[in-house]
Amino acid sequence: MSQDHQTSVEPGDGAAGDVIVLSQGDHTLVLLYGDVDVRVSEDLEYAGRFSIDAGRRTVMDVRQVTMMDSVGVSFVVRLAAGLRSAGTELVLQGPSRRVAELITLVGAGDLTSWLPEEPSADVSAGQS
Repeated sequence: MSQDHQTSVEPGDGAAGDVIVLSQGDHTLVLLYGDVDVRVSEDLEYAGRFSIDAGRRTVMDVRQVTMMDSVGVSFVVRLAAGLRSAGTELVLQGPSRRVAELITLVGAGDLTSWLPEEPSADVSAGQS
């Protein structure tokens, strides 16, 4: 039985953060969007518990993260360490340069692995 959980900060309160957790066959997928900060901290806690309790590889897609503060970085570090203790891993998909720098700066680069970035389609190709 797979469980999906989606939760988001309500629009209009100045936050663009969103956390989505999905059970995807052999792994858990955590999608982060917008500003990952204290306003989504409860959602991050749920995502972390769900991922660790599932006891399998977790892929965190951070391609749509616009800002990550210490709450977000702490979440990545704690989730990676918790998954490693459970005998599995956290894999990051597409971190922006800023997010990658933050994770490396706090010394957490070795706790995660990173999926190679897929080249984006050039939508201007063929247009005159």
